[in-house]
This record gives sequence, structure tokens and C-alpha cells, in this order.
Amino acid sequence: MQDPFESMINTTADEDAGPLDDFPESLLELGDPLELVHADEVPSTHPLEPGLFARHDGIPAHDQKLLEGSRILGVGCGGLNGAVFVRMARSGSKVMTLLDGDIVDRTNLSRQFFLGDDLGQLKAKRLAQHVATHAVGGADVTGIGLPFDEAIEKYTIPADLIIAGVDNNECRLQVAREARRRGKPAIFSMLSRDGMRGNVFLQSGSPLEPCLWCALPNLDPDRIMPCASAIISSCFMMAGFTIFFAHRALMGWGDLKPFNWREADLTGIAPDRIGMIRKRPGCVVCG
Repeated sequence: MQDPFESMINTTADEDAGPLDDFPESLLELGDPLELVHADEVPSTHPLEPGLFARHDGIPAHDQKLLEGSRILGVGCGGLNGAVFVRMARSGSKVMTLLDGDIVDRTNLSRQFFLGDDLGQLKAKRLAQHVATHAVGGADVTGIGLPFDEAIEKYTIPADLIIAGVDNNECRLQVAREARRRGKPAIFSMLSRDGMRGNVFLQSGSPLEPCLWCALPNLDPDRIMPCASAIISSCFMMAGFTIFFAHRALMGWGDLKPFNWREADLTGIAPDRIGMIRKRPGCVVCG
């Protein structure tokens, strides 16, 4: 695997730039990829004070105990999953694991949940720290600074739900297959290249239901398909839909009408779409 700092080290602004020895050594040694963070529940101030999640009462199909007892695995710690897991922590999720082999760079700060002190550090470890500060109900958050395939090979990571917010089709394929192997649901959130449009798909844990490749059969695992442009508004928009799917995957639909696909456009040029993707005969992943 190519050193993520190689291009930075070998490229200088001009011939008069400082010697290589001046490059911060802290950025060359990322250390242990594992970060374990515990957060205590915010205590009440009075016996008659309402509970932390009292306002969740009455929300259709909501079951706080199911949410708190579920283990959630996040693949990718960028603008999408950063927004998702901060809010999952605030809504009461108590066991979360975050995976990402990337480091925080300066362009991340405009739309992702990182600060200046996080620059050059592993995204998964730093996001785990930040997510824990939002866990008002208490939580155990684990950050693993490795790509998905390496992390699941090195560590035993139990999960009742996998949420993939990545720009890598190969990783999406790995998650789709691993979720199917485990018999667990997975959610995939994606943005268009101009950052204005996004879609979210909920893959059921059942092999009888459609997988991501049933929904998007033209995804090429050999192409990264990055979000060439991204802004915080589109990240937040898709994060909201992702969290809704996460709640439904863990708590069920109740009297709500189920669907597994949601697509939205910030500009309003293209219509928003909600629907139920069906299993595709001959799907290369699950057919």
C-alpha cells in the first residue's frame, strides 16, 4: 500500500524549499490503529427531571431499548458518517465501531467532524474521540485506523448493522458481501460527483432481499468514484436519511410503509425519489 504521505514528501513548492528532515515526523508514524473511548451518561440533576430521551416517546416505530442495545459498525469516517455517528450517539447508540484507514487533511475541516488538532491523525481514532463527546447517554466508541478488509481480518468486530459512507466501490462491494455473510443489514450512502445529489440504500440482512448491486448494477469495483465536490449541506442531507434507515433497520417499521431507497437533490432540479428496490435476477453479488 502506497504511503499516504509519499507525494507530500517528494513534492516541494519550489527548489528552495526546506530539506526533508523538516517534515513533521509525527505525520510519518501513525502508531497503533486502535482507539477505545468510553463516555459516561450525563447524570440527571433532579429526581423529577425528564429522561434524556423522553422526547423520543411517541415517535413512530421508535424503541429506545433496541437502539441502545444494538452494535453499529461504521465504514468510512468522512463527511457522511461523521454526521451520521455524531447523531447516532446523541440519539442513544451505546456501542459503535468506526473504521477508516485515511488521515485528516486540511480539506476535511470544512465539512467533516474534525478540528485543527486532528490534522495528520487517523480519521477513525479522532472521530471516535469526537463521537464519544456527543454520547449523552453514555457509550463505548472504538476507532480503528485501517481499511475495512484489513480491520475485519485483524479484529473481531460484532455488529447488528453496518453503515458504509465511502467513495470506494470496492469497499462497498466488500461491505455488501460481508453484511450478507453475517446476515445483517447494511446501509450505503453516496453523493454525486458535484455534491448536489445523493442516495441511500438499505440492504436487508435477508438473502431473499436485494443487495446494493441489485440497486446499482453498474457500480464498477475497480473505480474509486470519489465525490469530486462536497459541501456540508449535502452531507447533512444524506446523513439524515441514513439515520432514519439505521433506526428502521434496528427498530423495525411499525405502522410505517417500508422502503429501501431514498434519493434527493439539493437544487430541486431532479425530483426526489423514494421506493422499494427489488431483487435483480442474475445479480453478480447475490443472484
